[in-house]
Amino acid sequence: MAEFVEVSRLSEFESRPAHIIRIRKGDNMKHAIMLAILVVIIAVGCTKVQEPPAQTPAISGTTELILNEQDLQQLGMTSNLNEQDLEQLGITGGTNCWTDEAYSNIVDSSLGQYTVCAYLIPALNDTQVIIQLQKFADYEALNGSYQYDSSHLYGAKGLISENAFGDQSRFRVNNGDDYGAEFNPPGVYYYHLWIAKDLYLIHITSSGTEEAEGQIAEIGKQILSKF
Repeated sequence: MAEFVEVSRLSEFESRPAHIIRIRKGDNMKHAIMLAILVVIIAVGCTKVQEPPAQTPAISGTTELILNEQDLQQLGMTSNLNEQDLEQLGITGGTNCWTDEAYSNIVDSSLGQYTVCAYLIPALNDTQVIIQLQKFADYEALNGSYQYDSSHLYGAKGLISENAFGDQSRFRVNNGDDYGAEFNPPGVYYYHLWIAKDLYLIHITSSGTEEAEGQIAEIGKQILSKF
């Protein structure tokens, strides 16, 4: 555009040396190039200032996985256990849960977090439910504890499902091949559900009726929904 202006106003420069006209044309071109470079620098600078959106923080501890009152009502569970049953689980102080903030696991003795809670299912003849929640320092300790806890005392016949609740999960019921099965009282069913999720190991145990299988599965799903 600057070159057309110079041509249309040529009469103004007829008395001026040609080299002055060429210099002014060159100055206009330099200004255009500098302006383009400035626009690019500003655009790049704006791009660098932008930061990725903040991510929702993950679960920070086992206490965040404890069932709340709404969960208990939805699952038909209560925390009305007697003190003697709670004391056997190490739970005291008028609550149905207990947490150890510096728990040493059996695999490598690294410190983690451990919470245990106890409940009843009134509609299933007061079937007792114990939920154990562990947080590990690393995945090696988690995997080692999961494999050991979910297999070393149990026979293959009692396996209900494997990995149905995620990449690592085992759902079992007691059977005659389990270690110490001869000491189990007749007519009592023990369901065990282990779920490994992130750095956490969830272990849900029931002691009571055979009909508790579906209820234990629902408890596992409810805890998983908190992640």
